[in-house]
Amino acid sequence: MSILEIDGLSFSYEDGTPAIEGISFKVESGEKVAIIGPNGAGKSTLFSLIAGFRTPFTGKVIVNGDALDDGSEDKVRRHLGMLFQDPDDQIFMPTVEEDVAFGPQNLALDDIQGRVMNALRSTGTEALAKRVPHRLSHGMKKRVAIAGVLAMEPAILLLDEPTSGLDPRARSDLIGLLNGMKRTMLMATHDLEAVADLADRVIVINRSIMFDGTLADLAHRKDMLEQAGIELPSLSKLFSRLKDMGYDFRHIPVSLDNATSETARVIDEMGRKRQGR
Repeated sequence: MSILEIDGLSFSYEDGTPAIEGISFKVESGEKVAIIGPNGAGKSTLFSLIAGFRTPFTGKVIVNGDALDDGSEDKVRRHLGMLFQDPDDQIFMPTVEEDVAFGPQNLALDDIQGRVMNALRSTGTEALAKRVPHRLSHGMKKRVAIAGVLAMEPAILLLDEPTSGLDPRARSDLIGLLNGMKRTMLMATHDLEAVADLADRVIVINRSIMFDGTLADLAHRKDMLEQAGIELPSLSKLFSRLKDMGYDFRHIPVSLDNATSETARVIDEMGRKRQGR
């Protein structure tokens, strides 16, 4: 059974302008899915709809078996943990420890202290428990915000631009943190290098779904990339140009591991051809 089902989801703004139209997809438990597309494509709106922050809409949203409708928003949100693009939008308590505890306390969950300690430990923020969150770096604020989400033990994480505003070290650390989590994730992002490291699957939207598959498959769809205003990671662009120059790359790599194995294969084949002369 899918942990998230979206069927024919459409939503228009108050002035009648369509935000998203007829979006349908399913997400399996443990799957990590990136939602990408140009600015104004409807990525954040889609997340707001899934979380029950925007109504009314047409279509169906089913989260962990519970259908979203008028009156079920609170029940559905218990299955979800949302990380906002700006951590200052969700960090507001005097200390990190209190901030992480806020969600479980508000939901009257059991073992608050245990949840808080587990969340701090899993995000590497134990040493920050007594610190004032607003005095932390942007990267550490993101970790604290994630800890606050994890303390509620949601079935699905919704991550809105998780790597935005981070320096290279903090970005790498956050990707490593998220990559190590065995959780269902949906991430709205422009960071295709992060997508290459994190996502099992990519859904491209521009009000409606344009593509649903792997980033490796998307890398070969230049028409789709142009329509969606998406730029491949620098590594992929390099190999795409080399392929256009005549190098026999079967696939456009989307990660360093892909690039290493594909380069080794091509070098090996070139060596064999030279020896056969």
